[in-house]
Amino acid sequence: MDLCDSVSSGITFQCQQCGKCCSSITEGYIFMYMVDIAKISESLQISKVEFAKKYLSITKYEYTIWDENLEDTKNTKIIDTLVLNFEKSSDCLFLFNEDGKKLCKIYQTRPVQCNLFPFWSMIMTSKENFRRTIKYCEGLQKNLDDNFKFSLEEIKKKICIERELERDYFNRMKEVDFNIFRDYPFLLADTPFLK
Repeated sequence: MDLCDSVSSGITFQCQQCGKCCSSITEGYIFMYMVDIAKISESLQISKVEFAKKYLSITKYEYTIWDENLEDTKNTKIIDTLVLNFEKSSDCLFLFNEDGKKLCKIYQTRPVQCNLFPFWSMIMTSKENFRRTIKYCEGLQKNLDDNFKFSLEEIKKKICIERELERDYFNRMKEVDFNIFRDYPFLLADTPFLK
């Protein structure tokens, strides 16, 4: 796994609760996988059907196809995927302000994608994406001591978690002919599509 030079000797990071990764400053979706839906709906004490109806949308996303060693096959495929139901240019619907800090209403059960930030493959393998992220992420900007240092191996482990989740999702979707309603039987036919 090739990482960008910016992280080749490890990085320091500690969330500063600035909320910028969850806000309209950074356009993007929060991808929702079965593991996320199960734990969040349980913590909110609602059914998966109710969770889907209230919080999920479908969008098309170009997935990298990872091999059995979680390396890039240099192939991609655009498939339907579930995301939290808010526009890319909006704040996450679970983000709130308390005493000047940006907090998450579902922090203990937040999606895997959120939990792994900023250790995403697209950030850690691209000098350009890393530079873009460090401009807004106060947790990467802060001058921290070695207690908050992540080694190259720790970074790679986090990236592998993300890639494995994506690979497994892609393989499950392939088994159901890329029909998201077959992979997520609790989705309603009128689940909104985001562009």
